[in-house]
Amino acid sequence: MSGTVGDFLVLMGGSDGAAVAQRLADPKAWAPWPGVSAEVRHEVPAPGVHVWLRGDVRLAASGDVGGLGVAIEPNGTQPAGADVRSATLQAWLRDQQWSADRLRGRFSYVFWDARARRLLACTDAFRSCTLYYAHTPAGLAIASDLRLLVRAGLVAPKVSAKAVYHYLNFSYVPAPFSAIEGALKLPPGHCLESLGGQVSLRKYWDARYPSDIEGTDTQKAEGLRDKMVDTLSHYGSATTEGWGTFLSGGTDSSSIASMLSRNRTVPVNSFSIGFEEEGYDELPYSRIASQAFGLKAHERRVGEKDAVAIIPRLVQAYDEPFGNSSAIPTFYCAELAASHGVNVLVGGDGGDEIFGGNERYRKDQIFERYYRAPGLVRGLGSLAAKSLSGVDSRFANRVKNFVNRGSMPNPDRFYSDDSFASDHFDGLLSEGFRASLQRDDSLDVQRAIFKEADADADLHRLMYLDLKMTIADNDVVKVVRASKLAGVQVVFPYLDRDLIDYTGRLPASDKVRGLEKRFLFKMATQEILPEEIRKKKKQGFGLPVSVWMRRGGAFHDMVHDVVLSDKAIGRGYCEPGFVKGLIDRHERGAWDHASEIYMLLMLELWHREYIDPHVA
Repeated sequence: MSGTVGDFLVLMGGSDGAAVAQRLADPKAWAPWPGVSAEVRHEVPAPGVHVWLRGDVRLAASGDVGGLGVAIEPNGTQPAGADVRSATLQAWLRDQQWSADRLRGRFSYVFWDARARRLLACTDAFRSCTLYYAHTPAGLAIASDLRLLVRAGLVAPKVSAKAVYHYLNFSYVPAPFSAIEGALKLPPGHCLESLGGQVSLRKYWDARYPSDIEGTDTQKAEGLRDKMVDTLSHYGSATTEGWGTFLSGGTDSSSIASMLSRNRTVPVNSFSIGFEEEGYDELPYSRIASQAFGLKAHERRVGEKDAVAIIPRLVQAYDEPFGNSSAIPTFYCAELAASHGVNVLVGGDGGDEIFGGNERYRKDQIFERYYRAPGLVRGLGSLAAKSLSGVDSRFANRVKNFVNRGSMPNPDRFYSDDSFASDHFDGLLSEGFRASLQRDDSLDVQRAIFKEADADADLHRLMYLDLKMTIADNDVVKVVRASKLAGVQVVFPYLDRDLIDYTGRLPASDKVRGLEKRFLFKMATQEILPEEIRKKKKQGFGLPVSVWMRRGGAFHDMVHDVVLSDKAIGRGYCEPGFVKGLIDRHERGAWDHASEIYMLLMLELWHREYIDPHVA
């Protein structure tokens, strides 16, 4: 495993690159990653091909043919001493062919053949190494960071209205959209090919759900356990120097720590974050895990002042607006690791989405029962909701929410978890902003992915949808960017393609059986996890933003100063009266709007960082 990877921009076309070179020579045009050299290199490896690099980016070229790449491969994947990036680049130089078959970790590559006017760009199965692309007057541009396209002058700093709408629903901008008009993100598991000026996309890998593994529950649990242990064998190290694990005390991070610590004479480093607020602190569970597995545990608590202090730097870490507040504890956990000499962490992301652990899957089973209930039952539910239509209390709102969501089919029902802007389309959004949108624009994104799933069971379609969006667009982006800001890289064993292929062969009832989540996983980990952790309620890496917003203090003041500022109102996205009412409803406890308010906060701060300096 390697340390912090760098960034790059590739421009292929007729431009001499002089104007771009002048703009990108300024280190301030690049992301502020610690441990990355400030030196900006400009190479012209072939006629019509310009490359700008900073930090750990591997470049190889021979005549008209060449390529570059970043990669983080887990230890044990390749023979000792193997250089994955160099081997991949040399194979392209030799054959002008690329394959992901031997690549197990995170990567992005850009290859070119100047004589054939061919360019190939590829990113890993979950887009953990993002690639943006844009057709510009200077040529086709491929960049590892959106700000490079803007600061190079290749695309104008014009915000995409549709991207903002998606953000206000999902809390992130989903692929292939980007926050800037004229730029797109390469979707996960895809390659882009430009040949003679014509661009096409090709999917080289996808999650599938043949559900063809048969046998007793015990047999399947043993098979899953063996597959998990085998997968984790590629993600450890012979020593503990330079690497460790996130440890929240949940089932995913704990199971990974357990398997990585097996048969080791030196304890595995683990890093955990806690909070003072009741209901958010998982340190008691992470301590159970660290004691059970003999880990070398490190922990710290994050408070309100810590959150307020790091938010401006987090805005710089995400080149698009990003509204997942758990990026804050993720950063502090990675920073804790960095302070102990660790530059690679093993993360547990993906476990919910392949083993069936997401609470939304269990809730959906309940909603589905209501959806398929006799008309009399659904009629009584509608009457109850209607009778509470004028009541704005937490209980009344929960009843109305249940009846509304239970009356929808999937994926519309599943989307209703992430539908803030579409739910309040007319009230939240200004008339001018609405004019360029359709209410179902974001829902249509999920409908298309749901339809694309190669699966028979609804649960598997929802898990597929989560892999594409909750994982690739949200969780992976959150962990990678927040950790990179601390100078730490992350690998994700539960997003290993071989493991996902295997779990796709397990029937949906092995993931959620009745209302029991992670049915087979719990059987498979009986000897891996302590009972207290296997049975604990999921908390994740949540942040007590809701509490901080209600009780006053630094976070409350930041929200009011930024979200209700003249600048934010002047963007023209939202009706100020609606936003004020939203904050008021949250502060008096009628509903928890913390996630929506945090989204609005980060959207405004993103504009101030990325847009305002270019349009002043």
